[in-house]
Amino acid sequence: MALGKDIYRAFEDVVGPDSISDDPAILDSYAFRYGPETETFTQRFEAITLPKDTEEVQAIVKLCNKYGVKFKASSTGWGSMSNPNNPSVIKMDLRRMNHILEINEQNMYAVVEPYVISAQLQAELMKRGFNCNIIGAGGNCSAHPFAAHAGIGHMGETASYRERNILGVEWVTPGGEIIRLGSLGSLGEWFCGDGPGPSLRGIIMGCVAPLGGLGVFTKAATKIYHWAGPPTFPIEGVSPHYALGEIPPNFMYRYFSFPSPEDMIEAQRKIGESEIAFEVMGFNAAMLASNMATSNDEDFEYFEQLRKLVQGPGFQVIIVGNSPGDFEYKKQVLEQIISETKGESLGPLEDSKVAGGLIWRSIRITASIRECFRAGGAFNAALGGTHPFAEEVYYLEEISKGKKDLIRKGLLRDDDGAYLTWSLEHGHLGHAEILVQFIQNPEILKAIEGFQSEAIRLALDTHYGVPHRIGGRQHDMFGPHASNYHVWLRKIKQAFDPNEVSEPSGYISGKV
Repeated sequence: MALGKDIYRAFEDVVGPDSISDDPAILDSYAFRYGPETETFTQRFEAITLPKDTEEVQAIVKLCNKYGVKFKASSTGWGSMSNPNNPSVIKMDLRRMNHILEINEQNMYAVVEPYVISAQLQAELMKRGFNCNIIGAGGNCSAHPFAAHAGIGHMGETASYRERNILGVEWVTPGGEIIRLGSLGSLGEWFCGDGPGPSLRGIIMGCVAPLGGLGVFTKAATKIYHWAGPPTFPIEGVSPHYALGEIPPNFMYRYFSFPSPEDMIEAQRKIGESEIAFEVMGFNAAMLASNMATSNDEDFEYFEQLRKLVQGPGFQVIIVGNSPGDFEYKKQVLEQIISETKGESLGPLEDSKVAGGLIWRSIRITASIRECFRAGGAFNAALGGTHPFAEEVYYLEEISKGKKDLIRKGLLRDDDGAYLTWSLEHGHLGHAEILVQFIQNPEILKAIEGFQSEAIRLALDTHYGVPHRIGGRQHDMFGPHASNYHVWLRKIKQAFDPNEVSEPSGYISGKV
């Protein structure tokens, strides 16, 4: 049901007539979704609003409480988690909040609004000798640490992940209060997410972010890291044919495959413990092919070539030296580790032109778009999570058996049933996913639904843990197996959002 004229006018008074719309064409553009669903569009939002600052966000939230209207806030939005699954929802599109507010070189943090994309922040940081974590979804996504889902990125070995990078935060609660967390609330400075004083980080996030279900995080500080590379990369060509003109000094790219998952895990563990790698990323042969190719035809050709050369599961390594001596030391340690774990380098990827392109796409993180949307199919990565290192590999080994069965039936793109895994923070944690590429039709979607159900059953039966991409009532399924976390998550929702105006489908409803 459309908003009444008086209610629409109240929102219009907040953002101005040019920053709100209920035009059906505009609403439909926000309702599109991709993924393993039978419907291409979700239900429409009632209206789209574009607030420009925290005060306008707060005013919208207060109006939603007054009129019983839900809101869903998002920034860049990558996937259907930005869509509504409930009626009477307005959209807060935060694209006007797109400013880098501060880069503090001395204390090594950056303060951003939600629509600052990671590529924008990274470019400014590299000029100053710094870098930042970029989530695996890519450099085109928000650099705001609360805009991420799990916050896992390709540079997790040295730039960690979302939870470890969040410092001071400004939060508009579902009730319309503005709360400033960490040192921001007590000292007016951004350097710490936990005080001085009590911390609310355990309230506002868990394994994943609330995904629009617990208010709006309007500003946040994120850690930044030392960058030993050049201020700008010498990129040549025009997309999709752009490439790195030359590999910078003290940089090296290699891809190694292993006879068994156990050998691969041991290699990743040793590389992490030695702290020699800038990046360790578990691309499989199909993902490598997508990142090397500039078309679907090239994609298939590269994959057929690479699948014959790998001896088993593998990962890519990027070494970055702070000096020539440091670089030589890291290379020698890597060589010894690979020898001890029976790894083999993938020869075609040692070519400087190929390696240069992969280095750039793995640091700027344009890789995800290539690997997820190539070959004419959609993408689903609902299976996987972040756990004590190596635990997730054994789970995905079991899941991949079902994936291979669907490949044999011709329902999925053939990628040898591969998965991907990589370590975070030099092996303190590990992350893994299994990618599924497919063409949408009812038979395939039904098969994928069954495959996902079996993966969830396996996660429950083996106490693997809670996969990242669950929400809503799925928490009630996993909660009893994980210390009844769903009970406490629901209590948090009820306490901070008694009117349930912050659309809860990606988080949890307060209603039992």
